[in-house]
Formats: sequence, structure tokens, C-alpha cells
Amino acid sequence: MKQAPNNPPGNTLAAGTTDALVADAISRSGYPLQVTVATMLRHQMWVQEEWAYLDRDTKELRSLDIRAGVHLYDLKGTQPRIRPQLDLLIECKQSELPYVFFVSPMKSQWPPDFPVFAGLAHRTIEVATDHDRSTWSFGVVQSLGLESDAFLATEPLLCTTFSKCVRKGKDLELSGTESYQALTLPLVKAMAHLQDSEAPPKTAYYFDLYLGIGVAVLDAPMIAVDVKPTGNDLTMAPWIRIVKHEYLDDREWWDRSRWFALDVVHKDFLRDYIDQHVMLFAKRFAERALRHQNELATGVAFVPGMAKDSWTNIEQRLQPRKGPARRRHKD
Repeated sequence: MKQAPNNPPGNTLAAGTTDALVADAISRSGYPLQVTVATMLRHQMWVQEEWAYLDRDTKELRSLDIRAGVHLYDLKGTQPRIRPQLDLLIECKQSELPYVFFVSPMKSQWPPDFPVFAGLAHRTIEVATDHDRSTWSFGVVQSLGLESDAFLATEPLLCTTFSKCVRKGKDLELSGTESYQALTLPLVKAMAHLQDSEAPPKTAYYFDLYLGIGVAVLDAPMIAVDVKPTGNDLTMAPWIRIVKHEYLDDREWWDRSRWFALDVVHKDFLRDYIDQHVMLFAKRFAERALRHQNELATGVAFVPGMAKDSWTNIEQRLQPRKGPARRRHKD
């Protein structure tokens, strides 16, 4: 092992601990992968390693491998009322044994509550219309007309069940508990913490709108399984979106059922995933968010003709609501 010029004689390995053992322990850990991913992201984003978040169940501080982000508006221009930015929450794992993802039949369906949004005063926009006293409530994605965007609706394979192969003697078996505890749960809790920690003060006029995406980066084989009556169809796939249902008992009765989703990406596909998919979607999102700053900031809007057509072209018709910005309930 190399020695730093100022290394004292006492800083050495104990008897029985060899250079090879230490090097092997390092290579089998996830830390080199974390450093590699963080280094790659620094070329285009700010990066914080070992980002601390509050575990909503235990109320203890835990850490996620990486939080990375980029501003999606002109920092040198006039300050917009809504300041969109991309926020990636990343957990890195490596394994010689594969992760197995069971493909869901909802292959072209946008998962509700994906991505997560933080920083606004309201999670939804209350829409009023003409010639009708009714109101409609839309999330950010629906208000901006992005629910059919390729990144959300058609590009990745979806799954609700996945597992990791573990050894049992000479054979392999699947362990779903390990995958959920080590991969899904930390990211779900980190995304929930992002929403809580970035909540604006009640007096806020300007808002940082965080587009939050949870990403698991794997240095491991990724296998998509399409279960068919004639047998299981196995495919090596570099990008899978996991959709999980969550019950939050600390929310209002009408807001306790939530769907979280996170992307699982092979490390060798990460650059393409970010450049060709995430960043392109983020730019489309930011363009529309900046176009509807007032509606997002106030949580209320006006859309003409909702009584006749309340499903199509919402974003094109979305406009600020005149008069007091009142809502029926608090988000």
C-alpha cells in the first residue's frame, strides 16, 4: 500500500489484515460506485454526497448517497416568481447477483404522484371556469399537460414487484425484503422528506419549485421478467420504474393514499438516462412552469369551457384567476 510522505509509523495495518483484504472490502462496498456517480454528475449539476434526511417513522437522521440538482431558469435574468429546478435523490448499490423486476401490465400508464414536487404552497391547483360554479382540482403534472409526456407515460418499463437474487447453497433464490428495505424504502422516505423540508413559509411570494426524482443506480445485472401463460420472458433491461403504494396516516383523510415511483438505472446507462430522458423532460417541465408562474404560485387558476370539456388541453387554456385567490381547503 502506498504511504503518504507525512504518514507516521503508527498508521499501519494490524497483523492479519492485508492490503488485499482491505482492497477487496472496498471494491465490494457501494462507496466506489457512489464516488463514480457523484463525479459524473458534477459535470452538469451541483452534488451533495451523504445527504441527510429525517426518517418519518423513527424520526432519526439518515443519509442518502447523493442529492444532485440543476436550476431550470436563467439565473442572470429577471427573477421569476416560480424558480424550477431538477432535484435527483440517488441511492447506489452494487452486486454480482442480479436484481429481478416483474413487469407490470400497466406499461403505458403515468404513475400518480410521480415525480414528486416540493416548494409550492399547494400540491394542487384549483380551477374555476365560466358559466359554472363548480371547481376542479389538478396536480402539477396535469395542470401543465405533462401526463402523456413520453418520460412519464411510455419510455420506461413499469413494475410493482422486484427482488434480488441471493445464494442458497449452489442455487439462487429471490429476496424481496432485502430489496425493499435497502433500496425502495430509503428513497421513498427521502422523497417525502424533500417535500416536507422544502415547504415554503406562509408569507412566501417567490417559490423554488423542485422537480424531485428518486433514482437507484445499480452496478448489478438488471433483469425484467414478463410473466406470460406460456412461461416467463426474461430481458436484460437498463431502466425500470418501480411504482409503490404508500399509506400516510398523518395526512388528511382524503390524502392518505399516495403512489410513489422511483427509477432504477444501470450505472452504464446513467449518462443516457440523464441526458436523453431526464434533462429533456425537465426542460419541457420548466418551460411550462415558467409560463404558468402565477397559477402555480397561488394554487388557483381559470380555464374557460370546463363544463363542456374538463379533460383535454388544460395547459393551453390555463390562465390566472382574476379576483381573490381563495381555496376551499388547505393542502
